[in-house]
Amino acid sequence: MGCYQRGNQLKEKTLIIIGSGPAGLRAALEAQNLGLDYLILEKGEVAQAWQEIRPDMIMLSPCHPQRDWTSISGAFPIWKLPVTRPFCTAQEFVHYLEEFSTNFNLNVHTHVAVQKIQRRNDLFVVDTTQGQYSAKTIFVATGFLGNPFIPQIPGFLDNPIVLHSHHYKFPEAFRNKRVIIIGAGNSAAEIAIALAGYAQVYLITRSELKFFSKTKDLCHIRGISESMLLELIQMDLIRHIPGANIKKLVNNILHLQDRSIETQSIICATGYRPVLNILREFHIQTDQDTKFPLIEQWGEAKGIRNLFFGGPLAYTGLGSLFIHGFIKKVPEIIKGIRNRIETKKAIYVE
Repeated sequence: MGCYQRGNQLKEKTLIIIGSGPAGLRAALEAQNLGLDYLILEKGEVAQAWQEIRPDMIMLSPCHPQRDWTSISGAFPIWKLPVTRPFCTAQEFVHYLEEFSTNFNLNVHTHVAVQKIQRRNDLFVVDTTQGQYSAKTIFVATGFLGNPFIPQIPGFLDNPIVLHSHHYKFPEAFRNKRVIIIGAGNSAAEIAIALAGYAQVYLITRSELKFFSKTKDLCHIRGISESMLLELIQMDLIRHIPGANIKKLVNNILHLQDRSIETQSIICATGYRPVLNILREFHIQTDQDTKFPLIEQWGEAKGIRNLFFGGPLAYTGLGSLFIHGFIKKVPEIIKGIRNRIETKKAIYVE
């Protein structure tokens, strides 16, 4: 893995992939198999955003030969590595992505942070911390793990007791503290359960908790978290406050509509949002509600030729947020890019 150094002549590629998470690596493998001249630009190590997640987080997608929703290619399945089955950890998944990149000798340029992308005639020019690159086609696979979302509640911004679940690592740091967890998804449930033996835990949600066993919705609380969470709430080891209307945070006191809670820490398990700052020159059209970029059928940005999105950013519904959902689409997009390059016509897939 190397870097294109500042001061060298502008180097042109057919395809530049931004981000080396699961979507970026799968796109690179497809591009390599199709003979495209490509490279991946990654701001840190391979799968940097995934590396920042707590290592023991359980991946709620099976990594099992009988049902594999975690591998990004059948040519190199995760279950052939020594991983925990049926659900591996985030640390094991990161190791798999690293091994995937090495196994296929993918052209990943690490520690090259993209700062801005512009268009000059028929080429995209990519400004990075290591100089400039150019390409005929850009495939953005940055996902959204690098942009944790904290609600814009008065008093939250720059308050040292507020952190996002993305930055939560281990429960020991919260021993003997009163901790408020905001959120109703799997991350909130898992962290609340983990902290129950260390801290006084409040779980604050806007509505009642929803569970996969009843709704069959993969976004709802799943696995052993369901029974554990319910039991801990019934025993008052986790104090659940549903239907909460958070008004403000003043120093270390969280004010709800009907009560106030003094706390030493607030953990926001409130998800992520797409971030498109590197594309600010293009005024990307986004959905008014989800803020995901608006795309054509094959992942191309609406109104911007040869700029493509993959992974969660190619949002077409909840299924596209899961690895097993978006990973099927990535090869189709890259094949479409190849076909356009060869025919110079509209994208189609053989």
